[in-house]
Amino acid sequence: MAHDMDFQRPLRIPEHIQLGVAEPATARAGEKGAWVLTFTLAKPVPPRDRAWLYVHGGRHMKNRWPGLQADDESLPGHVSLELPSGERLRPAGAGADGGVFAFEVPAGGLQEGEQLMAHLGGSAGTTAPRLSLANRYFALLAAPREAEPRVPSLTGELRERIVGACLMHIVGGAVTRLVAHAPSHVAPGAELSLLVRPEDENRNVASQEPGPLVVTLDGRELRARRVAVANSACCMLEGIVVPDEGVCRLRVEDTARGLSAVTNPIRCSAGPASERVWWGMIHGHTEISDGLGSLDHYFGYMRDECRLDFAASGDHDHVYETPDDMWTLTQEEAARYNQPGRFTTFLGYEWAKWRQNGDGDRNVYYLHDHRPMYRSEDGIHPTPPDLFRALRDETAIIIPHHSAEVGNHCDWKDHDPEKERLVEIYSVWGNSERSVHQGNPFPVRPVAVSGDEPPDAGEVAAGFVQRALELGWRVGFTAGGDDHLAHPGDQVVGDKPGWQYPAGLLGVWAAANTREAIWEALWNRRCYGTTGARMVVDFRLNDHPMGAQVSLADDPGLAAARKLAITVHGTDDIRCIEIVRNNRDLHRRGPAGADLAFEWEDPEPLAQVNLPPAPFSTPRPAAGAAASGLAARPFTFYYLRVTQADGEMAWASPIWVIS
Repeated sequence: MAHDMDFQRPLRIPEHIQLGVAEPATARAGEKGAWVLTFTLAKPVPPRDRAWLYVHGGRHMKNRWPGLQADDESLPGHVSLELPSGERLRPAGAGADGGVFAFEVPAGGLQEGEQLMAHLGGSAGTTAPRLSLANRYFALLAAPREAEPRVPSLTGELRERIVGACLMHIVGGAVTRLVAHAPSHVAPGAELSLLVRPEDENRNVASQEPGPLVVTLDGRELRARRVAVANSACCMLEGIVVPDEGVCRLRVEDTARGLSAVTNPIRCSAGPASERVWWGMIHGHTEISDGLGSLDHYFGYMRDECRLDFAASGDHDHVYETPDDMWTLTQEEAARYNQPGRFTTFLGYEWAKWRQNGDGDRNVYYLHDHRPMYRSEDGIHPTPPDLFRALRDETAIIIPHHSAEVGNHCDWKDHDPEKERLVEIYSVWGNSERSVHQGNPFPVRPVAVSGDEPPDAGEVAAGFVQRALELGWRVGFTAGGDDHLAHPGDQVVGDKPGWQYPAGLLGVWAAANTREAIWEALWNRRCYGTTGARMVVDFRLNDHPMGAQVSLADDPGLAAARKLAITVHGTDDIRCIEIVRNNRDLHRRGPAGADLAFEWEDPEPLAQVNLPPAPFSTPRPAAGAAASGLAARPFTFYYLRVTQADGEMAWASPIWVIS
């Protein structure tokens, strides 16, 4: 994030509010300082009200400013509010989480146009939030004297009570590491480019550009042309040529700082174009709902500073968060950022009733632009079956997410086999595949945590993805962010106490970086989720790719034995690769180096291992065929679980064999 970025009005701040700029205008993430925030009052504040300084908290300001207090000016984190005369307003209380401070208004009230100055940190200073954020805002509200200071959601009446606002940029700190992102596939002799991302200790994009950079392959220097990334300390290294076929990883070194990075694996192959992995993140929130940052930042950040190939946003469908004009803005930005061959975007939103009755949260994605939002709270689409009916004639995919999370789990009772083709198996909430007691190292965490809960405190057994598979759901696996912190696609960790996980990524096997090609891959479940590592995972059964549904009638030989072919190119050494059959860990390979390919045959007769017909195990008819007369059939499924030595994981979409 560059220091010279222009300030933009946050959506939560009304147009009539004059925006101040902090002095100094930037803060370095996680570093100590003191700032003066200037608020120009948009209307008078009567003496019967109090002035609320909103620093952080609630649904709309999630990056915390730690350790603030209004009691002792000699201690760090002191907050005060000052009139132009130099008079300090008397503190009148603070919110429970230390993010909202109330001050008494003078007997004569405060006048429109009057400027108030908030001192953040005082003489002893305070520590800035550890995550970078452009257009970080502070709001001054007028509230009745009898109201208790509380963290506001800046919607409705409380938004109308804003009387002043001030902005700053929180930028990354000093460079402590390099990250280098490469495409996962390149043709021999073709040029490729690398994104070099300097990061601070919290994994923000640092505030300084890398020094001189050298690219090597097996110790041999490769020619590269350096190109700046606008408004970022990142840079691109272009014109690199990998001469030989095979799998390689390039090393990038900052010769001035002595820092280096190794890229994700690159498959150099002249094979079919369909044998290529593209990377994306299709679940995140912006300032439109309860996240941070603009849609412009959301898409631009993933494209330019994370080097992702495709993306979609997932803001909530609640009208108080995403009213019609905000949905129109979402439609426009998704269309504007779609650049076939460079960066693919999809229109999406989160259908989220939050009734905690097993409906869960479901994300909706469209192939085409400017499609409607069917809201969970509009009285027309309050249940999953209502949503399914609304989307019947839409080219859409529905993806349940954090399905085992106690706050709003999915119990798999309602299912649209045509549209619900994928499930988000991992996100910042953790892994919903199975329980921590079954070996899950990323147990789903609850919404509210103190840090001392048992490891299964966030789990609901009815929501595990393995249960959906037992019920006959034919869903592939994605992983995503559910990012709310304006860091979509990177590996930062949030600032809530308790369990924390970085966001996941979604890999798809597709012929091209276009909407049509990536949509076709998602529709056919040729995809896998990771905890963030860009490992290449290929999983096949009798040469059918991940996500396939194979009929015994078409391949009778499957009844006797099934041959599985697995190839993994990791970002670290491989601890183990596990073949899972019908939710049972069947076969394990590893440890091994970063590259492992093998074949394994399951010799057990299919009739002996099949699961019985389940509520949703009716085969899907071929395109154009009638569904009537199809009966639920016994079935078997296989999927892949990969764990690296560094703890990073991947889950390859299942392959089903239908008897």
